[in-house]
Amino acid sequence: MSRDRVQSAITKILDAIVSNKFKVGEALPPENELAEWLEVARPTMREAVRTLTERGVLNVVHGRGTFVVSPLEWTDLGSIIWWISQTSSPRELGMYLSEVRRMIEVGACGLAAQRRDDADIERLHKTFAAYDEAVDAGDMEAATQADLEFHQAILSASKNPFLASVMAPLSTAMHDSRLQTTSIPEIRARARKFHAQLIDAIEQSDAQRAKDTMRAHMTQTRDDIKKYITE
Repeated sequence: MSRDRVQSAITKILDAIVSNKFKVGEALPPENELAEWLEVARPTMREAVRTLTERGVLNVVHGRGTFVVSPLEWTDLGSIIWWISQTSSPRELGMYLSEVRRMIEVGACGLAAQRRDDADIERLHKTFAAYDEAVDAGDMEAATQADLEFHQAILSASKNPFLASVMAPLSTAMHDSRLQTTSIPEIRARARKFHAQLIDAIEQSDAQRAKDTMRAHMTQTRDDIKKYITE
């Protein structure tokens, strides 16, 4: 059984839920019809349904059928992020992400200032330099990647293994949102200023200043999304 075929079937079912072809609370077509619609063999279809059931997207009721669960009740973070990214405007998605980042990254920054080692500081300086190099070259994709890597370096410096795991499923949505803002010179200048201040606070082991700076950075991010990202 091809994993790619299973993933393709999963994506097609999710797309059908978003488009309301498969409605919340209603049953999917019978197995033979569903497999035919997905253009896969029945074992592949069953694996796709099993995976989505494990994620809380579907609910198999023996003797009755397989039903679509409300996204509000899904249990898999990746699936929830996918749903929100498909059903929200770029501005809404950016605001949701900035709220989550504010709650997590402010505290993580304080921990990073307390727990960082020399390798963490070196990584922060390296990603900061990579950001500048990408901007100078006019490569907004590379600049976005360097921006994401900078924040990932702070999470790693916190030495709390849960933080990176919690944020990892958000990476694709954050990339798409950040790519839009990174293309705007005014936003890049503000982000660079805050990144420099964050490095200094973390390097000086000043946890309170690190948290205050990250909080201000997240406020700047929220305000920039409101101003520059359209509905």
